[in-house]
Amino acid sequence: MVDSVVDSRIYFMGGLPRSGSTLLGALLRQNPRIFATPTSPLYHYLVSINECANYNRLQHTYDEERITTQIYHATIDAFYEHRPRPIIFDKNRMWPKNIPAIKVHINPRVRIVCPVRPIVEVITSYLRLAADDPDNFIDNHLKAVCAPINNESRAHLLWGTYIKSAYDALRGALQDYPENILLVPYADLTTDPARVLEGIYSYCGIPKFDHWFKDVDTTNLEAKDAAWRMRNLHEIRSTVVKTSPNPYNYLPVDAVDYFRQFDVSA
Repeated sequence: MVDSVVDSRIYFMGGLPRSGSTLLGALLRQNPRIFATPTSPLYHYLVSINECANYNRLQHTYDEERITTQIYHATIDAFYEHRPRPIIFDKNRMWPKNIPAIKVHINPRVRIVCPVRPIVEVITSYLRLAADDPDNFIDNHLKAVCAPINNESRAHLLWGTYIKSAYDALRGALQDYPENILLVPYADLTTDPARVLEGIYSYCGIPKFDHWFKDVDTTNLEAKDAAWRMRNLHEIRSTVVKTSPNPYNYLPVDAVDYFRQFDVSA
């Protein structure tokens, strides 16, 4: 019988999209003690429990904090009952938004690893994929709202609708709980992955492991990748290498300058 996930170690992965979280997960899973998840719904299960607890607090008299914590723990254990490894990195970009609840109900020593990348690079990474997929979610969204289909429209839609929520969660956490966030810049992950992984292990208090950066397992754990409506969204290369399309090949100078103001740096 494996100990409770909460009693073993559960860590979290947040950060920005298109910033290396899929690659980082693949590298972490090289360690036989670590299971790094694809995008996980666990966050949403726990948020639903919290909403139910808030409602019940108004209607019923009971030991709300103790029972809610027990339900959180039981949910996490049930969610990972099948897990083959004792250390979990659960990936959801909204984890940084709820650090106080994690501290109270899950683990007071919260550790959230957050891959980041300049916002304009995040956007142009999407634009490069969209150019190869005529049925992509960006253009379908623009069509639905009768907006022009061009790269500037795509960029502003991506920022306002698909990126900013993760960005806001991360910026808020960096302001209020910086000790609970470890930023992992995409450029560092793809040019010096050994140093990045050593930093993650140190931050989380996990014994070191010798990783490899060629012949990386490229298995896509996002089994429902088609549901994201963008081909190759979670595809990674078997050799760790930095790939960043030139933003100026996709967007005018003023648009690039506009998005630069939102960058998150380590």
